[in-house]
Amino acid sequence: MKKSLLAVAVAAALPTFAQAQSSITMFGILDASVEYSDAQSNATLTGTLPAQSVQEGEGGFRLNSGLQSGSRFGIRGVEDIGGGLKGIFTIEHRLDISTGDTQGGQIFLVPGGANSTTNNKFWNGQAWVGLETGFGSVTFGRQYSPIFWALIPADFTAYGFYNNWAGFSGTNTNIATTQGPFRLDNSIAYKSPTMGGLTVYATYAFGENLSANPATAGSPGSSTVGTGDIWGIAAGWQLGGLYLSAGYHSIDSNPWSTTAAGGQTAARSVLAAAASYKFTNFGLSVGYTDISFKQISGNEPSVSNILISAFANLGPGTLFLNAAQLGVKNLNIYSTSGTATAASGGNTFNLGVAYSIPLSKRTNWYAAYGLNDVSNFQPSSATNQIDGANRFSIGVRHLF
Repeated sequence: MKKSLLAVAVAAALPTFAQAQSSITMFGILDASVEYSDAQSNATLTGTLPAQSVQEGEGGFRLNSGLQSGSRFGIRGVEDIGGGLKGIFTIEHRLDISTGDTQGGQIFLVPGGANSTTNNKFWNGQAWVGLETGFGSVTFGRQYSPIFWALIPADFTAYGFYNNWAGFSGTNTNIATTQGPFRLDNSIAYKSPTMGGLTVYATYAFGENLSANPATAGSPGSSTVGTGDIWGIAAGWQLGGLYLSAGYHSIDSNPWSTTAAGGQTAARSVLAAAASYKFTNFGLSVGYTDISFKQISGNEPSVSNILISAFANLGPGTLFLNAAQLGVKNLNIYSTSGTATAASGGNTFNLGVAYSIPLSKRTNWYAAYGLNDVSNFQPSSATNQIDGANRFSIGVRHLF
């Protein structure tokens, strides 16, 4: 009896954290579709300006991955430490379900860097750990940017299907993006609790002081390219069906002056705002983003986007529509000698339409169409033109 009483007394005297409760959740999305893309969707640009031409590809079918939602596998955890404090983490692997390959990254113009959607990181989605209290959460690692979180409620596709608000698909330009980088490595992020419908997001991402100039890759940071640090802040306010949001990112980067191709432009800042209203069976939203760049010569270039998203519940499923007008100003195209050969500007029109039907709580099928009209974006002297790229898909998505 005395031993039992002693054990109870010792357990009661232990620190709160020794009695913490934790939970681990595995989650994922598997999304595959059969896609038809026409000849202009599979076209490539050849030659040099101003005599650049378009080499059309062969229209046909392919198996696609992650059209509605990027295919992924992840683990998230929460530990109730006590006293209102929780330990939290998320790690997430993105994959191409059609091949099993790692897939992720982002399309983003950086000084001296290669713009690509491929990524060889294993935890190439989210990878972060942090603490949560009643005053909000602070997390550390690879995380979504403040603008990403602020705009996603206004995109009714949740950044899915063709030409969503996270970026456009099907264009032949490496500035086909609306937000700049939407995952930030080496970042510290704060998310406030929701108060009166208002949520605030703030992030600082360290560029790790490394030069982006290929000639000095891996060396300490150079004053010609900046630190690569990014800070951003955004907020979203929900009142019934009304949602308003805005955000700003600042990027410490400068173009490096060299004769190597692709190293004369660097993104400097991103501005975004959106407003939406969601009724029971339909909704409409409009957004605006602007990415400012820095060049070694010429005017300050920018890429601005006017974004529209809508949905309507029709029959057994939901119809989605995204449309965007992308405008480019003063973005020079450089030759390998480091001289500007033409000033690139113009507009592109991008459209995405999809219809999704749920088969269960976790499985749905969908049909989608995407159009990218870049006819007003190409040099008038080009021997051939890409008038409109068309894509069609039928797919299935399963959540677990």
